[in-house]
Amino acid sequence: METISSHGWRRLTPFHWDEDSQTLERVEHLSTGEVVQLQIRADERQILIDVDGGDESEILSLVRRMLQLDLPIDQFHAYCLTRPELAHIPTAVQGRMLRGSSLFEDAVKVIATSNTTWTQTIAMTDRLAEHFGSPLPSAPERRAFPTAQQIAAVPFDEFAALARMGYRNAYVHKIATDIAGGALDIEAWQDESQTADALRKRLLSLPGVGPYGAACLMLYLGKPAHVNVDSWARTLLGKELGRPVTDKEVYAYFEQYGEWRGLVYNFYPWKKEDNA
Repeated sequence: METISSHGWRRLTPFHWDEDSQTLERVEHLSTGEVVQLQIRADERQILIDVDGGDESEILSLVRRMLQLDLPIDQFHAYCLTRPELAHIPTAVQGRMLRGSSLFEDAVKVIATSNTTWTQTIAMTDRLAEHFGSPLPSAPERRAFPTAQQIAAVPFDEFAALARMGYRNAYVHKIATDIAGGALDIEAWQDESQTADALRKRLLSLPGVGPYGAACLMLYLGKPAHVNVDSWARTLLGKELGRPVTDKEVYAYFEQYGEWRGLVYNFYPWKKEDNA
């Protein structure tokens, strides 16, 4: 369950984390149009999936994406063993990040985290699902994350009034309409053969995605050479060093970790970290 707790995605709709049963639940809109609920939990290093309906191969593919199960992290773990301060990472089998079932979902959620509070991010993603996502037949109050096509089908003014994402409304609607209209194939950007620089350039071309957002998405796409610096990163390093720090100082602090900078930052053993 290290992947599920790797960052805050488990708290964003359509994910739901049940602490008592240690189960990750999610409403998913499948390619056939069917809407199902997934229940995912770990048992002695096995991933168990409970779902009523759906195509097995599609569901397995979606879960593998969400848990980054196809990401080879042996090299990262081998590197961590050469750095005493990172030895906890391979021991805890850390290094994978929880993702949505599509790059579109992850991009929208990253945009929803920029220049705002976590409470507002949660509210924005809740509204996206509530107003535009497909309902679970057995519990219509629970909805899947909307597809690009579902958002694009709504006129911008109506979308903005319901989503209430502020200036982000235009970015999310533009990405959705470009995907739906065929001008943008964002899912093809997950091609592992492209270089990190080429991927970053593509991500930065998305409306509303700046250096922070691109670094987050690169991390989720298995290319962790950049640190997703934001106010929280400055807070953590500031507590570590005992003084306020700038974005530039955060980047400099992790420069020593080279191609693994992004992952090291996300799993760093902060000595003075407080619970958020």
